[in-house]
Amino acid sequence: MTRAGIGYADSRRRWSRKAATAAVLVVGAMTMAACSSGTGSSLQTAPPKPKPLSTSSTANPKLPASTASTQQAVLNAWLAADQTLYAYMDEPPAPLRADLVAGQTTADLFPKLADYYVNPALQSEGIFLIKLKTQLLNGPTTYNLGSPTVTALTATTATVAFCTSDTGTTTATGQPGPLTLDGGAGGARGTSNLELVAGSWKVASGQTMGVTKC
Repeated sequence: MTRAGIGYADSRRRWSRKAATAAVLVVGAMTMAACSSGTGSSLQTAPPKPKPLSTSSTANPKLPASTASTQQAVLNAWLAADQTLYAYMDEPPAPLRADLVAGQTTADLFPKLADYYVNPALQSEGIFLIKLKTQLLNGPTTYNLGSPTVTALTATTATVAFCTSDTGTTTATGQPGPLTLDGGAGGARGTSNLELVAGSWKVASGQTMGVTKC
């Protein structure tokens, strides 16, 4: 899901979203597609809620011990960001697609994203969710955020290394969604770059590669 605009570079897992610079064109095209395809009573409206598997996070002993509390704050922010994204992935797609056709924006439909992401990651995640909903895909039924670790830390920036996995998105009939929209079980290994914005750590960019499992 290629994040050229923010450094994400995996075409296998959910991180392969289109470059943020193409946001307006992508959103416009998706809206037109949604209008032309319409909605029907057979469309899914209540997919299963995703269930997170065990996740652990501890301070990196290779970094100064005095940064342990800051590391935990960074990890908490990273975990909250991914959990929020999965929660939005799991929302029923048909009503959201109808809202998109009616003119609502990503900020209207996914307001909590801005609590955990800043541009260009914020824009990229919004595009990804719009593509997911306009194609009427359900979110994964389970996911595992693994054991993220802070690998670099300054007063205002941090890098988190991770390997996450999930069961993949599905269509209304339960078939895997497109690979570029997180279809099929698998994982993503990579790094996220966070920035301290007005006292809160937020994901700004990163890069990943697809893996069969973590």
